[in-house]
Formats: sequence, C-alpha cells, structure tokens
Amino acid sequence: MKHIRGLLSTTQALRRTFTTDATQFSLFRNPVFHPRSVHPLNPPVVRNLPQLRFLKIPRRQPPADDQSQQLKDERIGVPHIQLVNEEGHLDPPAKLRDVLNTINRAEEFVLQVSPPLSDRPPVCKIMNKAAIREYERNKAKAAKVQKSQLKQIELNWCISNNDLSHRMKQLATFLEKGRKVEVLLTLKKRKRAPTMEEAQNTYNRVMEVADESNAGLVKPMEGVLGKQVLIILKRKDLM
Repeated sequence: MKHIRGLLSTTQALRRTFTTDATQFSLFRNPVFHPRSVHPLNPPVVRNLPQLRFLKIPRRQPPADDQSQQLKDERIGVPHIQLVNEEGHLDPPAKLRDVLNTINRAEEFVLQVSPPLSDRPPVCKIMNKAAIREYERNKAKAAKVQKSQLKQIELNWCISNNDLSHRMKQLATFLEKGRKVEVLLTLKKRKRAPTMEEAQNTYNRVMEVADESNAGLVKPMEGVLGKQVLIILKRKDLM
C-alpha cells in the first residue's frame, strides 16, 4: 500500500507540474506563433519564446541639434526611411532611393533627424538648402548682435576685496564671451574718498583682468583717477 501511495503521489506531482507549465505557456501565445505539440517530458522554456520581443518598448532618441553631425542623402545608408510631412506627422516608410529621385537635389536634401530603432527606420526631413543658409546667416547675425551689446560694471574705489573679486570674475566672463564691457569707477554717496593708492590699486586690478582676458581699451580712459573714471574694454581679437 505504501508503494502504491508513493506512485500516486509522484503521478499527482507530475500532473500538477505540467498543468502549471501549460497554463503559463498559454498566457504568452499569440496568433502569429504556433508552437509544436509539447511532449510532457520536455516542457517548454517560456523565457526563450521569440514573440516576447514585441514587449520591449524602445526609447525615443532626440534629434541632434548640430546638422553637421547628422547624416544626409546617401550617407543615411539604409534602404527605407520615414519622412516627416508638412503637418509634422510621419509618412509610411518609403525607399530612400525613391525619395532622393523625387526631390530637386540642387535645392533640397534629405536629413536624418532621428536614428533608426528596432521597430522603425530612421526619421528624416526634406530640407531646403536656401532656407538652411538663411537660418545660419540669421543665427550668426544674432550672435554678433549679442556680442556687440554693451555690458556695464560699476565699482566703488573703496570696494572690498571680496566684492572686487566677484566683479572681476564677471568682467572676465563678459570679455571671454566677446562682449564689450563698460567699467565705471566712481565715488559712492556717503562713502569716504579713496586714497590715491586705493584708487590706483582698483584701476590696476581692472586692467590686469583685461590683460589676462586678452582685452584692451576701445578708446582712451575718460575721467580723473580717484573721482570718476570710465573705461571701455573688449577682446583685442574682436576689435
């Protein structure tokens, strides 16, 4: 009797094992995949089923801002692409060769704005060369205007060392960015008048920072040392 109970227990355990595996396997079935009949002594390994790949959600890659680093035309190097249409939506995948044959290559080009992912080809846009050149000109012009804007720093002759150090960092930053900087050295209301040594030291410190930043006077200094002085500085290579 003990022998028979042992056989029954073993049989029941095997039945529970295969029933559980079959149930787990059925959860991952889909209409595309039709597994062969499974022998009870060789249960399937669910983690290796090929249809599980569709569960992976690819992360979207942001397009690069610098067009010089992006692929263009034949350099995209794939047979199919997806174009962004005028409404900002994605068109169905198309052959890169066919797209290149439909555009005016003298005036337009295909630019990759997002690399390919596992579930789609690269995303591209048709760009107008003249519009790109105009955009680059406006961008350079705006940068030039920004650099030409005058920055102002006002200093008291008797400024503390900590405050002077902070202002000199500002001055160095402005000059390194190509800005023209107007420095006004003046007497503050209800502040004592500086000694000539203090006035000279403050002025010298400003000129030292200018020299370290490869900057010089745009025009001669105006004013009187110890009272009010106006100096305008700019990087020498931008004068």
